[in-house]
Amino acid sequence: MDSQYTVRMYDEAGNCVIESICFYFRYVKELYTPYVWFEGKFISSVTAPASDILRIEFWIYGKMMHRGLADSIDICREGNRNIITVKSKSFTSLLCQNQPEPGMITDVNLSKIIGTYPDIPYVTCEDSENENYIYVKAGATVWDAVCNFGFRKTGLYPYIEGTNNVRITQRNPSINHVVNNNNILGSGVCHDCSRIISHIHMQDINGDYDVYSQSNAEAMRRGIIRHKQIPLDRQFLNNPDSGLSFKLNYSMRGMVCNYIKYAGYNYEDLFDEVTYGSFTKKKIHRIEVVFNGGMPITVLGTYNDGFFGDQ
Repeated sequence: MDSQYTVRMYDEAGNCVIESICFYFRYVKELYTPYVWFEGKFISSVTAPASDILRIEFWIYGKMMHRGLADSIDICREGNRNIITVKSKSFTSLLCQNQPEPGMITDVNLSKIIGTYPDIPYVTCEDSENENYIYVKAGATVWDAVCNFGFRKTGLYPYIEGTNNVRITQRNPSINHVVNNNNILGSGVCHDCSRIISHIHMQDINGDYDVYSQSNAEAMRRGIIRHKQIPLDRQFLNNPDSGLSFKLNYSMRGMVCNYIKYAGYNYEDLFDEVTYGSFTKKKIHRIEVVFNGGMPITVLGTYNDGFFGDQ
């Protein structure tokens, strides 16, 4: 157990309950997941979860690593102590659960999209230049609009920096984390081809298919044949081929992941760099930290996929 890992639980009035005797936590941050996932177990100073807890914060050695919703709070009596289990997704998860009004958003920038629902708390974004418009299709979420805007601006996929800051560009300069070889527990590479699309065919404005179509050479090289037929996507009406590229790239997300596992944790963030041995200054696209007592174990992954090469 360690008192350097603390969870802070806030109610509507701003009152805070702090639990600081931790014996388990799991913290996951991943490029294609627009929120941080946190789960922790602590010895609890209270006997029942407060019904009005609205916000969860997780701190490591005095640095806030996570701020999110109180998705689940469970207090269980075990022997002579109370164990509290907290599960929380960061506030950016709400961008995936709210839908803008369909249609055109004109004179648009990232801040205007994020501000679609100004009552979503604690979510910020980087500054961006304006676009003339984006189109929001029926059923799309605020995050879908962010992805549309970000891809048009950079050709890349947006991500979450820090606790709840939305970015469409990579931070520059990034921090290079050098891992001592003595701390390395393992390294490897994972291939996940379960989502790859080989061909995509989209209707045109008249409803005819195959006017717009693209194929994925990497999928076919691997013997993967998956054809998708989709209606006209008005989100990319300004450049339909770009929309097809986005969908093919997204189907390849995280396809190849080189990773290392080491003892410790060094406050890595997405698009920081990691170096150990010949694995030099690789961009970080996935972070998982697990603590079970003793030293935390960190797994850092770097992707080679449709959006990001093995950087």
